This record gives sequence, structure tokens and C-alpha cells, in this order.
Amino acid sequence: MKLHYQIKILMTVLLFVFTINANGQSIQHKKLEYSPLGNLLQAEPSEFLSEVIEIPIKNPEPFIAIGLNATLSNENGNIHFYIRVSENGDSWNSWMLIENDIEVGKIDNKYFGTLAFFDKNSRFMQFRTNALSDLEDLTFNFISPGKTDKSTIEKRIAQSKLSKTLDGIERPEFVSRKDWGCPQDENVSSRSLTDVTHLIIHHSAGNTVSNDFAAVVLAYWSYHVNGNGWDDIGYNWLVDPNGVLYKGRAWKSATEENVRGAHNSGKNSNTSGICLIGNYMSAIPSDSGLNKLASISAFLSDKYGIDPVGESYHNAIGRTNDNITGHGQSGGGTACPGTQMINRMQSIRELTFSKIIDITAAPEVLLTYPNAEVDSAYLSKRISIKFSHPMNQTSVESAFSITPSAFGTTSWNSDGNIIYFQPSSTLAKQTNYSVKIGKSAMSNWDVPLTEDIELDFVTKTSDNLSLIVNYPQNNDVDIETDVTIMVQFDGYLNPSSLGGNVLFLDSEENPVEIRVTTGGYSDGIIEFEPTSPLEDNKLYSIILKDGISTTDGYSFGKIETINFTTRSITSVDDFNNPETYRLISAYPNPFNPTTILEYQLKQSSHVSIKVYDIIGNLITTLVNGNVKAGTYKISFDANSTTGGLPSGVYFSQIVTNTDVKTIKLLLTK
Repeated sequence: MKLHYQIKILMTVLLFVFTINANGQSIQHKKLEYSPLGNLLQAEPSEFLSEVIEIPIKNPEPFIAIGLNATLSNENGNIHFYIRVSENGDSWNSWMLIENDIEVGKIDNKYFGTLAFFDKNSRFMQFRTNALSDLEDLTFNFISPGKTDKSTIEKRIAQSKLSKTLDGIERPEFVSRKDWGCPQDENVSSRSLTDVTHLIIHHSAGNTVSNDFAAVVLAYWSYHVNGNGWDDIGYNWLVDPNGVLYKGRAWKSATEENVRGAHNSGKNSNTSGICLIGNYMSAIPSDSGLNKLASISAFLSDKYGIDPVGESYHNAIGRTNDNITGHGQSGGGTACPGTQMINRMQSIRELTFSKIIDITAAPEVLLTYPNAEVDSAYLSKRISIKFSHPMNQTSVESAFSITPSAFGTTSWNSDGNIIYFQPSSTLAKQTNYSVKIGKSAMSNWDVPLTEDIELDFVTKTSDNLSLIVNYPQNNDVDIETDVTIMVQFDGYLNPSSLGGNVLFLDSEENPVEIRVTTGGYSDGIIEFEPTSPLEDNKLYSIILKDGISTTDGYSFGKIETINFTTRSITSVDDFNNPETYRLISAYPNPFNPTTILEYQLKQSSHVSIKVYDIIGNLITTLVNGNVKAGTYKISFDANSTTGGLPSGVYFSQIVTNTDVKTIKLLLTK
């Protein structure tokens, strides 16, 4: 049926205008509350057509985006809205379906239309709907985000490979909120954090008509904030078809990016939402877009310990789900991220996995037990070798041998990259053993080792927990009164075994009140300090009893006492006039990566200052020569060594003609 209508500016509206200047752009966001609803014309049974509405933004750039919000009197899943636009009011583009967007969560009797994008020359709009009898109010959002400075964005388009460091995968390059024009800050302290266990993939669903995708991102921000009333854009990350990554929702701080978004239909906890811009119900996603989507997924998976090709319990939806999945498959009740993306979801998972692990690279050994940091091995503890890749288990077991020969069983961890050898009976005491895995061993992708692996170790005299290092050492003198006590064993300590088995006593055998640091138990470290300074020139004792044990049942099996005496300095004069020297301080301490060591000499002396790791390996020599009387400062940079030093406890020792003193350094990265 042909309809007759006239073009007119709708007078029965309330107009709200938002104009924001950001990064040189002028964002225009105008809202029209359409009323009265009785103005709709009946086009056919149950189908009603609006008057022609003049778009209220003049000369939009680089497009005009239109969204709608409606309140309905009844819940009706069959309700629909369509929009079309025109440059002149005579010739119109095709009707576009505006779907109900339930990214934030389904709200009873509310219809949040997906954002639609139209050519910037569009001047008029019309809509039609079958919802007249259920429609209580209707608001349209018109958004002109303004052009983006392309020079800011184009430098991000080049595809860069993910960088891998000792600490994991580096975050791929991205466009900051400032660069895509967001009026809000990069980081907002009020954002709520969540424990990310699942990555949710979206498509934007809109008919993007512009290659200015930064403007598209800004339009979504304005629609989510000024249209829907949210705090911020709903997605954590967005990717455009050119493979450019955009930071979405603000982080809580520069180191707290695991903020809870608004993208998974109200089930946003434990997720990070990634949106590939475009509508992929039928359109094919670009290779560049999919590649960058997998890159940010790989970074997030590596950072939060997510297995990209695995599944786990998703607390927010109350069931086990794929760790990387589409919006509609994570409790969303929606067609997002579109049929073509859903069909490629397994490929996205595998591409993400391949970015974390280079499947073409030869496998390497990452960790072993026993290892080079421990001189001897337990007699009955299993041997373990961790590889960089999941391994072909048959090939590894065939290439495995131990000399002298020992019977045992092999097993693997669930990821298939750690082999365990459990001796059937205890190994021989004080014996040199050699474990070998030949280079015929291969990864799951049939890539062999580049060379044979050989692990040599010496077994202990008895099957018990061993003390590796301690500070202070037995009979040390001139120890600071605010000393931090540290002892390290060669096993994962059982915290419940420490009570009553670690004592700190003064010379009258009275307990000293201490403050304990518990974070080192997994590394075998017990660390504590007195709650108030110790007395000068007094004997103290640390007693380690036989009941100290590991989580797998190995005990210390003996009693060991470590005695030390505090410093003898008792006055300011003593401090200002040391007989030979005084190592005053290391500051800052803890440090990252540089600290300053300060020492003072009253008389000339040969001075040696060296830095050791926790098991006594020499890291570097800072000073070694004759030094005149005076006060000196020397810098120690933990990154100056090859590859940089890992976080941990280190010791600086100064040796003069007459004295030796050691202080603890704590490197925190």
C-alpha cells in the first residue's frame, strides 16, 4: 500500500543537547522524546509509521548515529522497530531493523535499541513499529562524534607481533581513551574490579558506514553514557576491522585494568568484554580484526591464567563454559557476536593459544626438580621437568633415561607440559644421578628438542628438609637492631608446622615479639622482624626445631640454633666517628630496579662491596680497591645484569681491612 505523508519538523518533542569538546573534537548528542504517540500513522495491520522527523544535528561528522530507547507496558518478544533516513525527504534508504540490545542486562519493559549508523548527509528520519499498543514512551538519540585526527590512529594500524618476556606476554599496542576522544579520564578510581576468568566476544551489530572507527568508538561511548545512562562505555576493549585495538572502559588505576564492564547481559562479573566492530550476522570478519582480537585475548589469557582452548566454571552464569566464548553463549540470550563470528569461535580460541605458545618453535626446558639452586635431592621425591610446550608424551617417555638405573613410574600434568618420574623405592644416598631426555622428544606439533636435555644432581644423606641459607649467620656480630631475620629451606613450607618450631629468643631465653611476613612460604622462606628494636650489644638466638615440614610431608628432622650479636654502637658520637667504617643504609629498600648503598670510612682501607643472591652466588662487585676516609654512595641497578634480576632477596656485603658486614636487599618488580 502506498502511503502519503508530508515532511515536517516534529513539534511535539522535548530536546536535550549534549555538546562535549574532547581531544579537539566536538561531540554532539541530542535526544528527542517522541510524543504524543498517537501521531503514528497506521501503515498496515499492527504496523504504524511515524511522521518525517528532521534530524536535529546540522552537518554531522563523520556520520550520524541513531539509537532509541523505549518503555513498554507489556513484555512482548515480538516487538520490533525499523528506521530509515533520507537526504531530501523524497528518496529513502532501506528500512533498518533496530534490535533490542541487552548488553547491560534485560530490564523488564525496556527496549534499548542497537546503535545504527547513517551517512552524514542524511537530514530526515522515519521509523515504524508494531508496538503502538504497548508503547509508553520513546526517545531517540542522535550522535555526531566529530572527525578523528587520523595521524593519531594510523600509526596503530600496523600489525605488530606480540612480544614475550620472562614475565609473560606484553599487551599489544592500543589506542588510548584520550586518542579516540573520550571525555573521561584514562583511569577512574571508582571502577569496580573483578576476577577475570572468561573472555566474552561481541560484535557491535551496527551498520558502520565510516572508516573513522575511533569516531565509532566515541559514538558508542556517548550512546552508553548519555543515552543509556551508564557510567562508561560497556566494553573493556574494542577492535576495528583494520586490526586496531581501542581501550574501552576506564581502568581503576594504571595497574588495575580488570574492571567489571557492562556487556554480558547483567552477568558481567569474572569477564572481560571484547567487541569486534561490525555486524557479523552475515558479513565475514576481516583477518586483521580477528588477528588483533586474538592478540588481546592472548594477553588477557596469559595475564589472568586463562586456558584459551579450555573451559571452566563461570560463577556469574552458574555453569561451566568455554573460557573464550560469544555473548550469546555466555547467558546473554542474544545473537551476538553474529553467526559468522560464532562459526569462527574455535578458530579464535586456537589462534589465541598459538600466540601464547609459538607452535612452530622447538620446546625448551623451563624448570626442573632437582635444580641448580639446590645442591642435593630428596631420596623419594619425584623428579619433574617442565617444558615450554605441551609435549608428545610417548616421544618424551621413550627418550627418558636415568643413570644409575632406577625403577619408577612416569606421569603428566593436565596441560601436558610437565613430566614426573616417581621412584618406586628411595634413591641411593649421596649418589650422583643423571636424568637424560634425548632430542627425539617432540612437542604436540611434532617439533623436536634442539639438543639432549641432561639433569645432574646428588642425592641427600637423609630424606629430610634442608636449610639452604640464613641471615644472620651463626655467630654473626654487629647486626642491626631492626634486623629482618630470614631463613630459607629447600621445600614448600607447611605454615601449620611453624608454630612452636621457630623461636626467637634473647640471651635470657625470653621470646622476642616479632612481625612475620608470610608470602615466602611457597619458596621455603621464613621471614620476620622484631616489633621494636633489639637491644645494642646483646646476644640473640634463632632456634629451628625438627617439626618444621613441607606440604608434601618432609620434615627438618633436627634442631639448629643460630646465634648473633647486635651492634655495639651506643651514641651519636660513635655513629659520626666510626672506628673503621659504617654501612649506613640502602635506600630505597625494597627497591626497583635501583638502590643507593651508602658507607662511611674514618680511615683509609681496602674496601670490597659485593652483591649476592639468596643462595650465595655472586651477582656483581660494586667496589674493590683502596678507599680514603669519607662518606661514599654507590648505585646498584638490578637491571644491569644480563636479562635483569628477578624479584627476590639479595645481600650486599662490605669487607674492610678489619670488618665484614652484610645487609639484606629486597627487589620487588
